[in-house]
Amino acid sequence: MKSDGKIINKLFLSSVISIIAAAIAAMLGIVIDGIVISRFLGPDSMAAYGIVTPVVNMATIFSGVLATGAQVVCAQRLGAGDAKGARRAFSMCMVITVAISVILMSVIIIFRENIVVFLGARGDSAKLLPYASDYLLGMVFSLPSVIFLFEFNALMRLDGDANRVIVAVAVMTVLDVAGDLLNALVIKGGMFGMGMATTISYFIALVIMLLHFVKKDIIFKFSFKGLQLSDLRDIFVTGSASAVGSGSAMLRNIVLNRILVATALSSTAVGALGVLNTVYNFTSSTLVGVGMTCAMIAGMVLGEQDRTGALHLVRVTFKTALIIGTALAVALFFSADLVADVFKNENGVKMVELAARGLRFYAVSLILYGINNAFVNYTQGLRRMGLSNIYCFLQNFVFIVIPALSLVGILDTDAVWISFIIGEALTLTAIIVLAGVFKRGVPYRMKDFLFLKEPFGADEEDTFEVSITDKSQVNDVSRAVARFCETKSSDKKQRYLLSLFVEELGNNTAEYGFALGKNNSLDIRVVRIRDGWILRFRDNCRAFDPTEWIKLHESSDPAANIGIRMVCGMAKSVNYLSTMNLNILTIRI
Repeated sequence: MKSDGKIINKLFLSSVISIIAAAIAAMLGIVIDGIVISRFLGPDSMAAYGIVTPVVNMATIFSGVLATGAQVVCAQRLGAGDAKGARRAFSMCMVITVAISVILMSVIIIFRENIVVFLGARGDSAKLLPYASDYLLGMVFSLPSVIFLFEFNALMRLDGDANRVIVAVAVMTVLDVAGDLLNALVIKGGMFGMGMATTISYFIALVIMLLHFVKKDIIFKFSFKGLQLSDLRDIFVTGSASAVGSGSAMLRNIVLNRILVATALSSTAVGALGVLNTVYNFTSSTLVGVGMTCAMIAGMVLGEQDRTGALHLVRVTFKTALIIGTALAVALFFSADLVADVFKNENGVKMVELAARGLRFYAVSLILYGINNAFVNYTQGLRRMGLSNIYCFLQNFVFIVIPALSLVGILDTDAVWISFIIGEALTLTAIIVLAGVFKRGVPYRMKDFLFLKEPFGADEEDTFEVSITDKSQVNDVSRAVARFCETKSSDKKQRYLLSLFVEELGNNTAEYGFALGKNNSLDIRVVRIRDGWILRFRDNCRAFDPTEWIKLHESSDPAANIGIRMVCGMAKSVNYLSTMNLNILTIRI
């Protein structure tokens, strides 16, 4: 019997489904906002909507950095058993979020007309000023909710409440669409009304998420006590790849727009790129969900120093990214004409044709995009920030812009479209080359792509790992643990305790946890360390804290709960944590 990775696989797949659902719902609302404004409020309103997009992007950059940084830092600390440190990082994240939100809102409210003029509402486009200014005034109050929602979307999964995230985002999307249509067709509130519809929908979604924090048995509880600036530094440094990605994509679009302006089709090609970017934001959000899930679990793996867990994570991430990326590529390739036609107007026939062609090139790139994006997020989760930031910049800017500039004189507009394929191919090649450098040979196994910073965890020969799916396996594992400890020159008492703990807690988990009939698993890990042994139990059964159980079920009967009492009494320390719907019990002897 060996560790089969079922818990990591199930955790990944359940998490990625909820994250993708939330990402798609959020992006769907943004897409529908643009469609409603374009269809019902006219071209000037749509142009104004486009002008203020960088303001929304700025909020997204802040939320991406804080959400990803806090998620990875908290996951790492939880994996290491430091729940107190995770709560402290959460509290610091909340404090800085409030500060950033207040600053953003104040600046936008006071200087919104200056901001709109700076973004392009001047000269021949000065007529867009009132539309853009009204929209900013309506949506500015949504910015705190936008940032908090991104953070809670990440952190509440660690707190085992992923379903609430899906409900909140679904409600937000429905209310946003309904509010847009009500404003456009009934209230006639113009661009201010469109902004307010966004604000109201985001606020209600935030209220739904905040209800999580009134629950008793949660990890993340806010407190001003013990706040440290070092936590803020860790969050910003760890989340920096999100800022690099957003900034690189923004620079890439500026350069690609200028390239297309120089082609024969000029503004038509720029419009086609706008369509491609809208579709890019929507489709990539699905694969970004895969990456976010990988980053979260990688943080836990880093905290636990679990090399086997890292291998299982890389395997399931690669397979999932490849499957979803290929499915998206096929769907978009064959529906490119229909997708482009959604953006059609009386003067945009040629633009639609060009956009459809560009979408087919982009569709092919999706096959590799998911794998490359997952690598960036995986290294971010491991806090290999140098690798994560460099590869993020290469993938989103360098490897796309350089081919486009090199080929535009030969392929005209196709140079831009094909650069997306070339960029992903170059990124994957660079990842394989890096793996070869780490291995000092040709990488051909999945374990060659772990990119762990050595020393990482215990040596393989000092680690015993196994997965249990049935109670009948427990006694065999208990005896196997005793034999393993004997080969590592443990004393008789250590062998006895480790074997006994596996038998007592393994049987307890199998009897009361596996009875739920949900294909549950129990991972048992024994590690020899310098001053003793660490025994870790990880299962995906219902939450159960043995230390709290003893406190709540004290009895004068010495035989009551004897197994759990004995473990807690004889071990050096017993630490329990419930995170991501997993029970993690760490025992030191």
